[in-house]
Amino acid sequence: MKKLLLLSLAITVLSCNKYIEPETPAKIFEKYQNAVVLITNQYYYEVYLDDKTLIYYSPYSADKIYYSEESILENLSMITGTGFIVSENGEIITNRHIVNPAAVNYREDFYSYNEELKEKMVNAISKYDDTIQMIKNYYADNEQQLDDFEKKNLVNEFDSYKELKEIFMGFYESQKNFDIDKTQVKPVIYRLAIAYNNTHITDLNDLQECVLIRESSAENVDLALIQTKTQLFDKPPKNKINFDDNNPNLARSLKKYSERNIKNPVSINEDVYMIGFNHGFSLANTKQGIKSQFTSGEVSQESDGERILYTIPTLEGSSGSPIIDKWGNLVAVNFAKVSDTQSFSFGVPLKAVKEFYEE
Repeated sequence: MKKLLLLSLAITVLSCNKYIEPETPAKIFEKYQNAVVLITNQYYYEVYLDDKTLIYYSPYSADKIYYSEESILENLSMITGTGFIVSENGEIITNRHIVNPAAVNYREDFYSYNEELKEKMVNAISKYDDTIQMIKNYYADNEQQLDDFEKKNLVNEFDSYKELKEIFMGFYESQKNFDIDKTQVKPVIYRLAIAYNNTHITDLNDLQECVLIRESSAENVDLALIQTKTQLFDKPPKNKINFDDNNPNLARSLKKYSERNIKNPVSINEDVYMIGFNHGFSLANTKQGIKSQFTSGEVSQESDGERILYTIPTLEGSSGSPIIDKWGNLVAVNFAKVSDTQSFSFGVPLKAVKEFYEE
């Protein structure tokens, strides 16, 4: 009887110490797909010229440059990205460049705008010159036949066109001396919102509105924290992306399975996965609603502490996607692809992400 009890205990101990294999990639995706959201940012820029004149800039609109708030609000630019849920009170981590996009073509667009404006002014000045000369010629040819009232009208018309010409010449001179380095550009978020995985979106008003909480102050850490306006999620996920080690073997035997190194949570050639909304709505929209994508690759370079390189192809809209390992552990936040290729991408390493969130 005693031998049977010892044998049963030994079997139990061996069973408890048996290594638990990680879940399949399909199971990992099923577990975390609803913790990822599609982010939209509708925005524009206020631009103060060197003379403090306020105009508006919308880089992805038809005319790009506008002169009234009413017209800019009808011509907003929009960028899409990905974010992941990290708390129950509406908090989402994403990239800084999603919530605060740089005016990439700002200088080029304003240079073109300035050249076009100068050309229009030269054309206007030329037309005023022609009109002024026509009035002078008409007056000289018909002075004897004109009465005082007609002469006075012609003189007033002549003076008006001459004044307009001088105004345009003044504009032209100011544009000639236009210094783009003296302009001040301020991004304005008009509406920041999220769409949930497996939901139907027919209009941007279907999205849940968010506010920007903070951006990373470190230039090389492309991260931002946003939060739903209600501080609750319309569709809370069953599982959030967390900073814990989700390896179940860890809790069972701390001696055998040591805690992962937060500075280097993954090794070279280790499999990693990304859940995100590549190319925004254009790929996410399906008959069953918007759906995230699951892509995989391997860590292809040791992290230098500022970024980690992996062989996951990314597109516009992938920014802010969580990069996770075989246990569903957060490894990095995707922020950029290697130029001229979609086969290699960079992520902000876990350590920097955790430090940013816990500031």
